[in-house]
Amino acid sequence: MTNFIDTEFGIITDLIRQHAMRAPNQWPLVQGERHLDDEELDKLLDRTACALQLDGVRPGDAIAICVDLSIEYAAIFLGALRAGVVVAPLAPGSGAASLQRMVQDARAKLVFLDGPGGAEMWQAHVHGVARIALDNQTTERSLKDWLTEPGQQPVAVAIQAG
Repeated sequence: MTNFIDTEFGIITDLIRQHAMRAPNQWPLVQGERHLDDEELDKLLDRTACALQLDGVRPGDAIAICVDLSIEYAAIFLGALRAGVVVAPLAPGSGAASLQRMVQDARAKLVFLDGPGGAEMWQAHVHGVARIALDNQTTERSLKDWLTEPGQQPVAVAIQAG
């Protein structure tokens, strides 16, 4: 692995992995009493990237995230980047019709939901878009069940500057 800092181009997930190898006990993500150290974050990004790949989301495809800021939000966003996936962050306070249009405009393959906006989106099906709930308000698919088992590695994706 090249030293991210010594290159002209790199992605943040490479920097996270390098930092995890150098200082695994630092806490890059803290939410109230919860925290993830660099090593845990790196492993969670792998699980997320791997789950996206297993769901058929390919590099260049898009996902949508309509959730409140949280450790899970960061893990989904960064895990998608590790998989070469485009992320469309959507405002959770948007109405269901507006969220539907944004998901369709982004051509998202998956949408991650929680909170009031997520509850409305569960009611409004967007054709061909799978939904994953962060807050387990539905029995369809939850983030916990969607993520791959710890230790699984995603297929490496070469990200090019462009």
